Amino acid sequence: MTGGPSPASVPFQAHIELLHILLADRERIVAGIQGLLNAQRKPSAYREDKVALAQRVEDAFFAADALTAGHAVLRGQLRQAHWSRGFRPREMPGMHNDLPDPGEMMVRAFNLWRQTRWPGQNGRARYAQALFNLYVLRELELLVMRIWDAGADAAQPRLAQVQALLDALWSASPGDQPVLVRDARWLIPIAQSPTTDELHPYFDVAEQLQASLTEDDRLEIHRATIALAGGHLRSQLRYYDMQGTPLDEPSLVLTSRRSNALDFSMTIQGLVPLLRAYEQACNDVDGDRRLALAGAILQGISADPQLFVNRVDLLGPYTMIEPLFIAIDAQGHAGYTPMGQRHVELLREYGTRIATAAPWLQLDCATFRPVAGSYSPYGVIYGFSSNITEHMVLKTLVPEEVPPFSLEDAFTEGDAGSGKLEWVSGWRKLPHISRDMQQKFDYPQQFAAQIFARIEDALRTGAGGQASAAFPTGRLFIEPAGGRPDAIAAGVAPLPVQYVLSSDVQVVAGYRARSCDEASLLHDRYEGEFAVSYQTSGGWIGISKDFLTDLPGTGRDVRIAGLPPQAAEVLQLMGLQLVARQ
Repeated sequence: MTGGPSPASVPFQAHIELLHILLADRERIVAGIQGLLNAQRKPSAYREDKVALAQRVEDAFFAADALTAGHAVLRGQLRQAHWSRGFRPREMPGMHNDLPDPGEMMVRAFNLWRQTRWPGQNGRARYAQALFNLYVLRELELLVMRIWDAGADAAQPRLAQVQALLDALWSASPGDQPVLVRDARWLIPIAQSPTTDELHPYFDVAEQLQASLTEDDRLEIHRATIALAGGHLRSQLRYYDMQGTPLDEPSLVLTSRRSNALDFSMTIQGLVPLLRAYEQACNDVDGDRRLALAGAILQGISADPQLFVNRVDLLGPYTMIEPLFIAIDAQGHAGYTPMGQRHVELLREYGTRIATAAPWLQLDCATFRPVAGSYSPYGVIYGFSSNITEHMVLKTLVPEEVPPFSLEDAFTEGDAGSGKLEWVSGWRKLPHISRDMQQKFDYPQQFAAQIFARIEDALRTGAGGQASAAFPTGRLFIEPAGGRPDAIAAGVAPLPVQYVLSSDVQVVAGYRARSCDEASLLHDRYEGEFAVSYQTSGGWIGISKDFLTDLPGTGRDVRIAGLPPQAAEVLQLMGLQLVARQ
């Protein structure tokens, strides 16, 4: 855990009051930011120090006459509370992995102006307004994560207070400013978008959400969560697609499935309640609600529709994260943690509900098919969801009319002539970006069509009840060290060494595993990349989840032998439906 104030000690109402004061003092604060942007004659050290610039921007906010000493102590408190809960962004050299930061955005603006021309007062004023909005939005993203601190019953009125502040931010914003995010419910997944070293807080939030708020609010937060996660995963695929790697390239399939245990598991957390509501809407013949839910579900499964529709038996193990979901009791036996038990129950429900929903989804999906000249969310490309708001802010650096769209609109379709396609395609069209780079990130119509075709194929197979015939699944036989395999298991091929990694030099020297340094192995273990891992006298061993697709996924049985008894129990729990009951 990161040091800082505990979530329970954060005075929510004091932060509400503080933000109201800052909104009322907008004109003075914007003037202060505009002064910071007048940097043409400043030394390069000033223009490149994003930490110092962010500090100066915050100084401008906290120089308000109406602020008291009690308000001053609130500075930075929301961020520290967020980090102390486990959401501290991981250091990623060369990449901004955090919520939008005014200092970072000032450095980017200076870079653009240096390569083109420095703006006059009006240009600086416009960008200062955008930075004001971005700062307040970031504070609201952090504040909305505190709605549960006083218990489940307090969450609903606190969410309403955040929404009221968000509305006030945009009502007082000049007309030449983009409305970055309209809906406070979308701020919850945005606040969780940076990559972190700790994974448990995401599941903690999901559990809190389950026990609070209205059903409509919960569903909208789930819709936002899987829309943003689905877009992030599709963007990863687009990166490889741009390098010339086909989407069905086996190595890409393996990498995508192995490295996304958290995103896959959180997608399940969101899909289950959406599928419940979708089934109800289908039964109630509620056409509008049915289509809205269908669109959300399709985006949720879009990164790997075959896995999410036709290969639920493989999906389960891929979503399992051993350090979070498995614990060893006082007697040395493995069992599910409460978090793990909840996840396994959701997986069971998901398997039933996606099978029921597949025929309906197949009928509904034609509504969302990408059409040339129109916009489809299957073509939106970004690293982290907060990057979208950064793009929108940077566009205020050029004298263009602001389109009437906010972040949420990137995840709904747009007809030809609506302006949405031009809006998304224009995010990276800035005067200092080369034409080749701009074209590289143009809206990828062909990619969006490919993604959607994979969804249709998976639903066609699922709706026809052909998944088990089209995708036979092998069984996983587990043989603890010292145990005797039964007659069936004895005839099953053992797991090839290529799937076993170890930092134990003796294990590697004995050709029982491939070499992997311990730091990398433990990192991958915590990220959920192993079907099972365990410590030896000389290091660690981990069995890569790649074997799931390569062996059971192609209908071949596999035997994993020689595991310590405790590790064998863990693998029994992690393997779920794949495990042969011996």
